[in-house]
Amino acid sequence: MSRSAMRLAQTRSAVLGGPAPRLPRCYAGTVQGLLGLVLLPACGIPDSDPPPPGPFLDDWTEVTRIGEYETPVEEVFGSIRAAALLARGGVVILDGQGARAVGFDDDGAHAFTFGRRGPGPEEFEDPSALFRIADDTLAFLNRSARTLQLFAREATGPFRETGRHQLPFWPSGGCSMHSRIFILGSHEDLAVHEVNRAGKVLHSFPASDYADEAASDAPESIAWDLRDQARSGYLLCAEASGHVIHVPYYLGWARAYNASGSLAWHSALPDFVKRMVVPAAGGGAVKYEFDPEYNFSHRVLGAAVVPDTHLALSISVTVPRGQEPPVEGLLALLDLTTGSQTRRDEFGGIVMSGLGGRVAVAYRDPFPTLAILAREES
Repeated sequence: MSRSAMRLAQTRSAVLGGPAPRLPRCYAGTVQGLLGLVLLPACGIPDSDPPPPGPFLDDWTEVTRIGEYETPVEEVFGSIRAAALLARGGVVILDGQGARAVGFDDDGAHAFTFGRRGPGPEEFEDPSALFRIADDTLAFLNRSARTLQLFAREATGPFRETGRHQLPFWPSGGCSMHSRIFILGSHEDLAVHEVNRAGKVLHSFPASDYADEAASDAPESIAWDLRDQARSGYLLCAEASGHVIHVPYYLGWARAYNASGSLAWHSALPDFVKRMVVPAAGGGAVKYEFDPEYNFSHRVLGAAVVPDTHLALSISVTVPRGQEPPVEGLLALLDLTTGSQTRRDEFGGIVMSGLGGRVAVAYRDPFPTLAILAREES
């Protein structure tokens, strides 16, 4: 069996159609039960009362894989930094290393490529995020350049740059809901900013008290970084529930806001153990000192709304150098209405985009590939 076929079989068994895998033993955390959050013992999840089925079980199947071995040069990616599914069909992949956008149709055939590294027209200086606006306009964020770039196309023509706008802050992530654009980044002590298509900030939220709380009691040498982490990460728009959702990379929570900026729910992600990274003596290697007052042992690698009812989070497990992580990766599903976690499975893919009955999932090993999962109609 080929590596691709083996991975597909494992994915289908573990995620799509097989029995729900359990977290490894000696893996502490919490689950959402009928009576609220329950602290699990440090030796794993009990054999009884498994989490209820989530939308990634039974009714999803892989229909397209892009970037397989011995693939055309258009499908060779240095890194898949982001992906956006299009309403007209197909997907656009942001190759961060190549500073280019590559489009594919529903069958996985190459459709177009645009962009390269540089400051000129239709070039990217530091492409860090990609998201789709309602009319299939593509929005790219260049973090170091602090710019918002918009690309649009006719019904069948190529994408052309229609605007490049300076932002008053370093953007981290973005999303669009009902043609409104929201961008994540620290500006005037606020984290989420609605901007127009010219990059002008229309209004911002929430107050910065949660960023200050994240940095409380930390040495000032790292407190600034914790405050920055509380205003960075992933930003997702859920049109069905009307929420703008902020998920930091490391801090172990997700917060949903109404489009007006009021808090809808706050959800703590289990198992995010804080840690502090200290350079080893003599430079070079890095040692990890786990400390409950500082950074975190897990990281959110990807997020998507699937299929309009759940927030899917791909989570990696970080351990000291030289040790193997207990799992390849985790997939957490949160109910969009309440923020409660409905499922948590071992899963090595990174969810990147969800639209209707499709989900884009990236894989890093043995080389970057992207799979499209489609939801089977009942």
